Amino acid sequence: MATLSAQLDEMRSRAEAHLSSTGSAQEVKADVLAIANIPLPLSAKYCHIAGEALVTSNGTGDNRSESLVSLQRLSTALNILEKYGCNLTSPCRPKYWRSVKHNNPVFKATVDAIAGGRAVLCLYGYTNQQPDGLSFPDDVIEPDTGKVAAVTLEVMTLRMELDLLIKDVHPHPEFFERIIPSLGLEEKVCLSDESGPILDTDVSSSLRVWEREAQPLVQFDHADASSPGPAAGSMSPSVHTRKEACCLCGGSPSLLCASCGSMTFCESCDLVFHRHPSRATHRRELTHIPMPDNCTICGIFPVSAHCPSCVQRLCSECDRLYHTHPGRTGHIRNTVTSVKPLRMTSSSLTLWQCIYCTTVNEARTVFCMSCERTRSSGTLSAALEEPLQLSTFTEWQCKSCTVVNAGSSVLCEVCERPRLATRPPVSPVYSGHATLESLKEADGQWVCQFCTFVNLNPAPLCEMCDLPRPEPAPTPRKLLPQSPIKDVPLSPIKPKVTLAEDPDVKRQKLMREQGLKLVQLIREGERNGVSPEEVYTSLRVSAGSSFAPCDWVRLELPHLLDEICAMAASVQQQPTVGRSGSHGDGNPEMSQGVQLSRAEAKQAWLAAGGDTEKAVKLALQDRRGKVKELHSLGFSDVAKCEEVLRLSGGEVRGALALLQRPLLESFHQRMWSDQPLPSIDIRDPDKQKVCRRLLAVYDLPSWGRCELALSLLQDPDVPYTLEDVVQAVKESHDRDFIRRVLAKECPICLSVFPHSKMQSLTSCQCSVCCDCFQQHFTIVVRDKHIRDMVCPVCWEPDINDPEHLNSYFSTLDIQLRECLEPEVYDLFHKKLTEQALIKDPKFLWCSHCSYGFIYDGDQLKVTCFQCRNSFCAQCKKPWEDQHAGLSCEQFQTWKRENDPEYQRQGLAGYLRDNGITCPNCRFQYALSKGGCMHFSCSQCRYQFCSGCNNPFHTTCSVPHCSVTGLHAHHPRDCLFYLRDWEPARLQALLLRKGVAFNTDPPHGMQPGLCGVMEQKDEGGRQTDAACGGQTQPGHAGLCEKHYREYLVSLINGHSIDPALLFDANEVLVACRRYQVDIWRGEMEDDRAYLSRLLEKLMEEVPLGDKVPRKI
Repeated sequence: MATLSAQLDEMRSRAEAHLSSTGSAQEVKADVLAIANIPLPLSAKYCHIAGEALVTSNGTGDNRSESLVSLQRLSTALNILEKYGCNLTSPCRPKYWRSVKHNNPVFKATVDAIAGGRAVLCLYGYTNQQPDGLSFPDDVIEPDTGKVAAVTLEVMTLRMELDLLIKDVHPHPEFFERIIPSLGLEEKVCLSDESGPILDTDVSSSLRVWEREAQPLVQFDHADASSPGPAAGSMSPSVHTRKEACCLCGGSPSLLCASCGSMTFCESCDLVFHRHPSRATHRRELTHIPMPDNCTICGIFPVSAHCPSCVQRLCSECDRLYHTHPGRTGHIRNTVTSVKPLRMTSSSLTLWQCIYCTTVNEARTVFCMSCERTRSSGTLSAALEEPLQLSTFTEWQCKSCTVVNAGSSVLCEVCERPRLATRPPVSPVYSGHATLESLKEADGQWVCQFCTFVNLNPAPLCEMCDLPRPEPAPTPRKLLPQSPIKDVPLSPIKPKVTLAEDPDVKRQKLMREQGLKLVQLIREGERNGVSPEEVYTSLRVSAGSSFAPCDWVRLELPHLLDEICAMAASVQQQPTVGRSGSHGDGNPEMSQGVQLSRAEAKQAWLAAGGDTEKAVKLALQDRRGKVKELHSLGFSDVAKCEEVLRLSGGEVRGALALLQRPLLESFHQRMWSDQPLPSIDIRDPDKQKVCRRLLAVYDLPSWGRCELALSLLQDPDVPYTLEDVVQAVKESHDRDFIRRVLAKECPICLSVFPHSKMQSLTSCQCSVCCDCFQQHFTIVVRDKHIRDMVCPVCWEPDINDPEHLNSYFSTLDIQLRECLEPEVYDLFHKKLTEQALIKDPKFLWCSHCSYGFIYDGDQLKVTCFQCRNSFCAQCKKPWEDQHAGLSCEQFQTWKRENDPEYQRQGLAGYLRDNGITCPNCRFQYALSKGGCMHFSCSQCRYQFCSGCNNPFHTTCSVPHCSVTGLHAHHPRDCLFYLRDWEPARLQALLLRKGVAFNTDPPHGMQPGLCGVMEQKDEGGRQTDAACGGQTQPGHAGLCEKHYREYLVSLINGHSIDPALLFDANEVLVACRRYQVDIWRGEMEDDRAYLSRLLEKLMEEVPLGDKVPRKI
């Protein structure tokens, strides 16, 4: 898992660097795909966004298909959030990036429709809550591109993973199946029969990658299926299963975790492994293996207490030592009745042999009974050593006495040796009667009692500290043993023999006491504000004083520092070069001493180790060096330099600030004055002054850029301003490139503008000036449709794609917010909202005022919220009282029979009531279908055939279609083909099916012009006007074109197939048009051939499914 995490961090850092510098999602697409394929769970892969919570809360569903639909909505919302992040990290970030509006319909339908969408915006920096949305805080000047790039990268990665999961190509879908149960596959069942073999399940397939690596090998010896009895499928007794050893260290297991795939752990490994946040809530159970009866530290004595806090089972002595540490004094232990340990057959578990003197000692002893050396860990047997090695990161084992100590302790709690100390060196064993001095003298070596350095030659002085060699102590007289001949009665009490203390031990004790005393004094000084250097130096100076070091520093040190300052002031010095007051002749006068501050005197006193005279010399030497440093910086007045050094306590930085303060006084006055700053005069002859102003005001990157900007502004007849040039110079240092940037031509008005005053859409590379951009979109919003809001130069993008539409308008909304007038911007939002509502099946258009709204009622009568007029929700006709209680067909029949006005209009009213209905937005037009069949809806701009409702398009999806222009594919009963039939032929088709039709004009109507309303194209604009054609006799008061339309509407209303009247040529043309096989048999005559083709045409090619069939 560490390798996967390192790989993830490397890919993430590389992708974040690209994204924060360029803001382009395409450049990091390969890295995003690689990160998505890394086999890590969502909780480990996403550290900024709550990836697992987003998927869990938005991936609802009872089955896999419903869950995938929910995840698709989440992916769409993440796509919008990705666009917001890329806009923030883009170098060409617009000036409208600071806020996100909630009233945006695209935002409502995507980001606001998922749980956790606004939390991602807060991670981008939109933390300020506004009444209509979110925005950056006012004190934030620029977004944190590094953080935004990290969050955007995780949004892109999660969207990539969701897309792979939805397409069923995700390499590791098990991470999603664990958090969304409805996505999970059924696991294989482990079936076991008494007489059959065990069917092994793939347990490791449900584990994580690092858990599969930690799984111990489990092998089964499957007997032959033909072998009788219980031998089939039995486990070999020689095979070790997972429960016989810890899966991490191989020790004795005590806990079993079912959440980790029934893995077994010892207590130490379980403590480390389940500290991870993703595994902290796992429930563990005790295994069938009994807990060890011996202490987990010494491994010798039986257990008497169990500590749940540190997960240790300790004997009484180890419990007392282990819990004396301040960090463990509050632990609560449980009393344990130890199980009597099993008898060991091996003697190595109860005895140990010293590797130096080969003495066999008992197991409970730590030091050898003969040579008193520590028990070596290397002599323990592997069977006893392995359980004692605790593989935890919170404990360490002393290399001297083998006691396990807490990780926070520095010294061993038993032998007090340091944690990093090595094993004690091996030294030869000497007899107890020999003295240390005699042993040292024997080899010519001696140990200095001051610095403990071992000198190899018998020199009188120590080679390390140059202190004299001490005189050897007199050797005590050796006592002769008592004669065994004399019978002297023994004393009943053995006299106590007083052994001489070892001088090395005595010296070490003394050094230890002095060191502890010094540490105590330093700690006391820290509490009183005295540094360790002051404590140590005052301890040396006040050796004969009765004051404590801290008291001496507080009471006596100020007087001593004043004395040092006075001594320095009394020292006569030779005047240096440039000193004020020095004479120019050859006999300069001796100058007065230097005035030191207490801070300088204290620093010199500490450096001199408390020596006053040496401190004066060091202080004067240090002062001369600082004066020379200030002189090298341009301050030649030595007296002034010495004065500011005294005031600043000897600090050069503080002295320099005091010297520069008078020089900056005029600048400060100009900065704090209320008068506006004078403008930069490009024609000023002092070019360096102008460049300095450019550097200070516009923050240009270098002096060369300032000179470049100045040279560009001094060109004759330049059309750009200073701000334009500065902005271009910040982007590049290439003069030709800057000239091109400053001279961009608008393709609409053909004027020249700098690049900073041009605007472009995110869908193309075209740039127009700000005025043309505003004027174009203002006209489109006011006079045209929402789908015409594209680039005025290349007319991109094609926003018929719904997904592209949402993405395009989400960014366009931010651009139009700043450039459009408020009323125009509100109209844009209104049209955008209507465009989104059109797709709702409950959306209705008012037949009186063309106002659209959502209607949730179930009654036919609907009242418009805009004009307060009523109409029918089903037939969209104006509401009349006679419609109540009648269906739309019944009301239409009653109207034809009883309404005089309707009867007077005749078939013109019929054609108006059965006008054109848009199949996309269901808006109705009281227009005729005659004339051009290509109809464009004014509400949604959907282009379709008014006879069959099939769409007009340039990209055809019909196979083997060779038409490349704007066209539609019409069925054979469409008005597109039947309008070419003569009225008599259409009447014959109706008579063949027994359908009645009108031929006489309405009563009282005089022959004249046709009054049917139709859509006409006048000067590039589509208008509604009367037909105006001449009526013909026998055409029911209509022109021939509209009378044919009337007859075709009856044919479509009764679903009559016009193929019944096709001749031979029409049958062949229709078969070729609809790709019907026209193969002809050898002996087949014309009549049989045409009859078979007609029957095959009517069977294989049905009538149009979108043709209006109103009767």
